[in-house]
Amino acid sequence: MSRPLFEVAGVIATTADRIAPYLPEPVQGGWWYRGEFVTEPHPRGTRVVHRVHNVATRGRWAVPLANRLFIGYRANLARGLTARLAEIAAELGVTSHPDS
Repeated sequence: MSRPLFEVAGVIATTADRIAPYLPEPVQGGWWYRGEFVTEPHPRGTRVVHRVHNVATRGRWAVPLANRLFIGYRANLARGLTARLAEIAAELGVTSHPDS
């Protein structure tokens, strides 16, 4: 898959296998995007990455242009991920924090 349009990340102080049940499967957002969550090792636990990919088959070239009009979209993604990771961390009794 190509470079993501957007990527946000956070870290939870636990192992990936404890986080996995809380993460959604890839989400298809209409005709133009797919949101995916992946986990990666991190010195402070597990890094959770949310990537938004352009999956348009028609008008693919227009998606990056249109996304420039979505002012604040990446910031909203980051806030949403940070909040969700905080909920997961609280349920698991661990800490979380944003990561770039």
